[in-house]
Amino acid sequence: MNGLTEQDIAAARAEGDLAALLLMAAGVPVTAAAPKQRTKTVTPLVPRSRPGAWPDGTRSPGLSPEAAAYLHQLWPDRYPPTEGGAR
Repeated sequence: MNGLTEQDIAAARAEGDLAALLLMAAGVPVTAAAPKQRTKTVTPLVPRSRPGAWPDGTRSPGLSPEAAAYLHQLWPDRYPPTEGGAR
């Protein structure tokens, strides 16, 4: 390398241009690339069926009382006791 010190590398890391410093030290010309402009592409919303999924705008009914009681027995700190379901 061309006499890079630890301070040079630390300063380049702090500035975020470590790759450019290493390329310059290797003798490779570094050209500043213009930042790419991102264009947002608009995709049309197409209604589609989702087999096995809940219909749009609805929620899952949650756990059954039996399943909630069983999960409470396994992990009491994660699942609170249910009304009348936990023993």
